[in-house]
Amino acid sequence: MSRVTDQMKKPWVVMPLVVLVAFGGWWFAIRDDGGGADASTGPTMTDQAVEVTVGDMDKTVTAEGTVAAADTEDLSFTSSGTVTAVNVAAGDTVTKGQVLAEIDSAELEASVADAEASLADAQAQLSDDEDAGASDEQVAADESSVTSAQDQLTAAQEALDGAQLVASFDGTVATVDITVGEELSSGGQGGTTPTGSGSGSGGSASTLGSSSSGAMGGATTDSSGSSADISLTTTGSFTVDLGFDDTDISSLAVGQAASVSLSTSSSSSSSGFGGFPGGGGFPGGPGTTNQSSSTGSNQSSSDDSSDDTAATTPTTTGDAVDGLVTEVGTIADASSGVASYPVTVAFADSSGDFNVGATVSVEITYDSVDDAIQVPTRAITTQDGTSTVEVETDDGTETRTVTTGLVSGTMTQITDGLSAGESVVIEAPSFGGNGGGNGSSDSTGGGFTPPEGMEAPGGTATETNGSGE
Repeated sequence: MSRVTDQMKKPWVVMPLVVLVAFGGWWFAIRDDGGGADASTGPTMTDQAVEVTVGDMDKTVTAEGTVAAADTEDLSFTSSGTVTAVNVAAGDTVTKGQVLAEIDSAELEASVADAEASLADAQAQLSDDEDAGASDEQVAADESSVTSAQDQLTAAQEALDGAQLVASFDGTVATVDITVGEELSSGGQGGTTPTGSGSGSGGSASTLGSSSSGAMGGATTDSSGSSADISLTTTGSFTVDLGFDDTDISSLAVGQAASVSLSTSSSSSSSGFGGFPGGGGFPGGPGTTNQSSSTGSNQSSSDDSSDDTAATTPTTTGDAVDGLVTEVGTIADASSGVASYPVTVAFADSSGDFNVGATVSVEITYDSVDDAIQVPTRAITTQDGTSTVEVETDDGTETRTVTTGLVSGTMTQITDGLSAGESVVIEAPSFGGNGGGNGSSDSTGGGFTPPEGMEAPGGTATETNGSGE
């Protein structure tokens, strides 16, 4: 026993034991304090009053696409000859009916004169035979000669018309591929119909002020594969082709309004339970300020939301311009492995901000309600097809049946059962313990942003406009 006592008195034995005992006491002390802190500061669900608001509500879908000219036109001479005039250069602005280039037309004019003379002779012969009482066979032959002469005159006139390239709409010269003095073979460099013009890519945007009637005189698109003598594009009128999946395409239709903005894609993510519009914000921890404000748009591309999301979303730049859905495809393209239905939006812009080839974000509104009475969707309980809300009254809280309408983002329209200015009760997390704060921006708190009109624990109600106005 004395040997054990002697060993215990040695410093290299005593000191480690002292340190071990001290550390154990400290550990249990801070664990108890931490447990108490967790219990006092953990979130609890409390009832909060949210005011019933009035505002516009929209349901939208958004996609990105590349800007294209609303109309293009490829012009080529259809007759052989020498180029005598090129009146435009690439980048020039032209007007409908303007002569862009010409070839030597002397031979073509002579052909027209000969055809006119032949037609006059045939018509005179028919008249003489009819006056002389010629046989039916002779009259029929004369009529056939007149028809043939008329066809020859039409062809000669078309060839003469082909000696000029004429703009069929107001636009901009994209390319010029001929020079004065150049000898062109029959059909020029193109292969279009005798009027020498054709329409190319892009959907019609006539509703936005552009003309897409194609070429003057019924020209067709050059399908020969050769380059055009002169190419035109519309000025200030554009289209953008978009793709939507089968869940969105059913909501889209020709004539729906769209908003077009220049965009760049950026990756974004969010987490936590579905947010509320509005709310003044609880500060996020000691010495920090974490305020949240509502954009008031109440717009969403989907009725469903997720607590944890990560996606690539378009970031818009500059002012948006109005557009219109002009085409909605019914046949999906699955080349990428996912079915995508084509949708075309046409828009006009005179600011010069939009150029062919630019990437734009297009937001299409497929449903909207003006001055809608609305509440946070979380305030509504639906059971067996009946929707109810808890309404705060002077006498307490009452359960009231409501009729719902449009759902947009975190808000739901109420078509019957509530009036603007009333307050509905909603459950929301509250943080106790130290740092709960009074809802002001200079106090410490738990980092929670209450819904619009909600009263912060121990403080006054925050005010923000989350009505969508």
